[in-house]
Amino acid sequence: MKKERLTYLDIIRTIAVICVLVCHYTRALESNGIGYLNKILPDFPFSLYLGSYGVSLFFIISGASLMYVYAEKCELTSFFKKRFWALYPMFWLAYITAFLYNFWVNRGMFYAYPKSRFLLTFFGMDGYLGWYGGNYYLLGEWFLGCLIFLYLLFPLLRKGVKDYPKITILVAAAVYVIGSVLLKNTRMPIECWFILRVPEMLFGMYFVHYIKKVNFPMLGVSSIILIIAAVVNLRNLPVIYLTPVIGITSFLVLTFLSKYIAVNVVRKFCGIVSKYSYAVFLCHHFIIEKMTAHFAGGGVSRSGNYFLFIIIVAVIALVSRLLLEVNNRICRFVKCEIWKG
Repeated sequence: MKKERLTYLDIIRTIAVICVLVCHYTRALESNGIGYLNKILPDFPFSLYLGSYGVSLFFIISGASLMYVYAEKCELTSFFKKRFWALYPMFWLAYITAFLYNFWVNRGMFYAYPKSRFLLTFFGMDGYLGWYGGNYYLLGEWFLGCLIFLYLLFPLLRKGVKDYPKITILVAAAVYVIGSVLLKNTRMPIECWFILRVPEMLFGMYFVHYIKKVNFPMLGVSSIILIIAAVVNLRNLPVIYLTPVIGITSFLVLTFLSKYIAVNVVRKFCGIVSKYSYAVFLCHHFIIEKMTAHFAGGGVSRSGNYFLFIIIVAVIALVSRLLLEVNNRICRFVKCEIWKG
């Protein structure tokens, strides 16, 4: 029996998508030398970088969603099979499309990397391991590789949450603290190490399995922390410690507020965004870069900035829908005609 959707997760996922889109749009304006008079959203809400804020919410949502679906049973073969079909075919389809677009526009391929590095792309790790040498990365960014590693860990984390909840918290905390010290001077930014994003994923899992609802003490403490972070500049604090605090407290506040804003139109809109969120994630950065490049070296007015952003979001929405529909048809064909189920 299919479980009922958790509306608050759809609402928070929509907020996270908006944060990431706005963040990458603003950075694209700057990288292309486009002058602008205003920002769609502030770069550092609650003293945390807007993109990092959205990503933190995504990790928490991922843990909550997986735990909700696999609370009763998680057969390993079935779990990893579903994760494969959910992640890789659409990634490969999006990558091939972007590759062909670049090949046509650039009138050829211009890569100086060893062909063996294409394996990183095949496994969705090109963006994640890009700090350790150039490769054939085009889309998906570091988040995809990080998420894949967290998915690989999920069955183990799930068992810990269900069977050894206290020990799991202690072990995760110890690994987090030790890892934040040992990994702070590596090539990869410390907040990108998947092992240091486990606490956020675990919190989502614990929330769905044990906490389930936000009471007033949780709401009060979380609200105070967010108010302080919004008023006082906390950007000098280590980002690896600030990020989960802001992400978790925001999740709690947004979860509480969601029941008051979850009117029918909001539920439907957020449900649609959630449905296409992975497709949006795969294609948005590529589309934003290509479309803002048209204005390179120029400038946009205040109204023009909003208008350009809306146009780009509309294109991302159309491409995401097409990407998901084509992917679903290809997957159905492969499963039914080639693999025979």
